[in-house]
Amino acid sequence: MSINNRREFLKLTAKTSALFILYTYTGPLKSSVLKSTTNDFWDGSLLSDPLGLFDLPMNFSYKVLISSGDIMADGLPYGRRPDGMAAFKLDDGNNALIINHETDNLDKRLDPISAYDKRFGIPYDGGTTTLILDSSGKKVIDSRRSLTGTKKNCAGGKTPWNTWISCEETYDRDHGYAFEINPKTKSLDGFKRLSEMGRFKREAITVDINDKKGTIYQTEDDPMGLFYKFTPSIKDKLDGEGVLEALRIKNLESTENKDGSIKSGDSFPVDWVLIDDPSASKKRTKTQGKSKGATIFCGGEGIIFTNDANSESVIYFTCKDGGQAGLGQIWSYAPSKSKITLFYESTDTKDLWEGDNINVTPWGDLIICEDNDSNACRLIGCTQNGMLYPLGRVAGNSSSEIAGICFSSDGNNMYLNIQDEGKTIVINGDWNRIKNFRDKFDAKKINY
Repeated sequence: MSINNRREFLKLTAKTSALFILYTYTGPLKSSVLKSTTNDFWDGSLLSDPLGLFDLPMNFSYKVLISSGDIMADGLPYGRRPDGMAAFKLDDGNNALIINHETDNLDKRLDPISAYDKRFGIPYDGGTTTLILDSSGKKVIDSRRSLTGTKKNCAGGKTPWNTWISCEETYDRDHGYAFEINPKTKSLDGFKRLSEMGRFKREAITVDINDKKGTIYQTEDDPMGLFYKFTPSIKDKLDGEGVLEALRIKNLESTENKDGSIKSGDSFPVDWVLIDDPSASKKRTKTQGKSKGATIFCGGEGIIFTNDANSESVIYFTCKDGGQAGLGQIWSYAPSKSKITLFYESTDTKDLWEGDNINVTPWGDLIICEDNDSNACRLIGCTQNGMLYPLGRVAGNSSSEIAGICFSSDGNNMYLNIQDEGKTIVINGDWNRIKNFRDKFDAKKINY
């Protein structure tokens, strides 16, 4: 990170307090996860993986849980292009992962009766897989498709009531919806289509758990996309009626920022415009919103909810194509203040190169997956003081994006997908070494 960018980051965090001393959906992060068990410090470097899949810090390791084409317990192959993902703790002590597949081909092996949509009687192969893991979260004990017949299921979001919202990134006819899947459901037809949340090239969603109405925030992966919120008529019931709106910054058509006029830390008051036709039956949702002055966010990607130091909601989301250098931005929206802030903008590929999926680590930092078609996309941590540090890197000559970053409920296991390789992996190590490193070097620039 350049000195100027870090200075802007520090300026912003000073304004907004400790932005990443945060809460997850299940409440405050437990301090037991953060207790130091060693005086050894990681030096910030990554070791080359001899197997050529994923580079990690010293004394960290990964295990491939499943690969595209592996035959699952239901007799179907594990799908290609695994993308967004979430981890769940089940009532019996086991764990689950629900994983998106960003595909839109026809697959004769899939059951047309339980599929959402098909062509010539053959289901589309987009959708989700549910993996059941043992109590350690490291061993697959059951595996099955949990949604079929959808297209380009990219990212999504985990709800406070422990379901997964899978998002179709397409405007194809009868597609572009969000679908709700319960990790406990074994039936392929147990999904819910969330029609009133809108039909567009949806990337991801997050739920504001502080909001009495249960507002959902949504990103659109399109260079001319918008930032949306959905307010359900009945809280936590997303398959019913509700109101869809798009964010407007007055007198600002686009946040692309090619002229560099928006600086990191700049904030803007906002309001919201109504999307009259969420089904986009005549006009696309982004067209409807822009006609009312909604502001463009360039390539909206991952999104998370969290609390700031005052226990007020903050919504963070990435725009992969935004910024003067086109290398990506991170925006933060504060609902209680009706303000949006340019939290970070990358100016160098060595800092952050097109951030995509995001989450929060058990030690309280933002974690970002890169997707830039390079031969070494990275997994990057970001402290509240603006220090970026590497947590992993796609190895060899693969240009695969990293996706689906999430942690087990106990904070011990980190899960991610290496999309083009079709690998879903679990990563383990002493996470306190990472926390100790960032605590010691938080004010310094780390080259990697």
